[in-house]
Amino acid sequence: MSRLLLLLHLLPFFFFTAIPAAAQSNNQYGNNCPSYTCGDVNISYPFWKTGSETTNQFCGYQGFGINCTDRNIPLISFGNDSYYVRRIDSNNNYRSIVLIDYDVSSVVPGPPISCPRVRHNITLGTLPLQFPTSMVNLSFHFNCTGHPSFAIEIPCLFRTERNAYVNVMNDTTEEEWADYSCADKVVTTVFPETDLIPNLVAIYGRLLGGGFEMQWEPTDDCERCEDSGGRCGYLNTTSTSFMCFCPDGTIKNNCKGTFLFLHCNSLIPVFPNCIFA
Repeated sequence: MSRLLLLLHLLPFFFFTAIPAAAQSNNQYGNNCPSYTCGDVNISYPFWKTGSETTNQFCGYQGFGINCTDRNIPLISFGNDSYYVRRIDSNNNYRSIVLIDYDVSSVVPGPPISCPRVRHNITLGTLPLQFPTSMVNLSFHFNCTGHPSFAIEIPCLFRTERNAYVNVMNDTTEEEWADYSCADKVVTTVFPETDLIPNLVAIYGRLLGGGFEMQWEPTDDCERCEDSGGRCGYLNTTSTSFMCFCPDGTIKNNCKGTFLFLHCNSLIPVFPNCIFA
């Protein structure tokens, strides 16, 4: 039997059997969009708990997976760098997440960090996240032979006759660092405070420990799905096969559309992608 004939033969079975079963689920959006609590943080759409979704699909934005550790600490990773999730605010008017670099956060096992040393930039790649304009960037330079006049020395980070410096970053400050030899540079983001510059060395540790805020915006596919009342997701954590999970338990291209996505694990040898649309 050809693939087309097999598909036409099986479609009635899926439409009248599989879809009503999903629609009868008591859980809105089926079982595809569960929420969890990790510590004091509620992990819910568009974020999702890593390791908790089925092997076939998950509901949420790609890259928004949060790991709940054995110590009940919520962590999100950007590349190889981990951030402690301090708070998630999600409503129609304002959607933000507050993160703290795990290396300088108070949740790191061991004694309190009195002289924190940031070790990496914040690398987001293609994630749909952005910093609010109210955030402040701090530029750290380590093991330097000298420094511009606006940079402030951090005495506790002194290493092998070379010093470490910090300054509030703007469009012109970084150009002047070209005249000095520094072994490493890291830029990170913090919440603003009044009288920031004159007190920067005294308070920079507290600023790092307070973390930073980011806002998210849906991608075009997710925006169309959400506008139709659904929640967007993908076939699995590495797939780009977009799906829209609807309140009645069905999966469509959007919840006002007519195309249904049907999972057919038993037909993988015939239809490797296992999705009909």
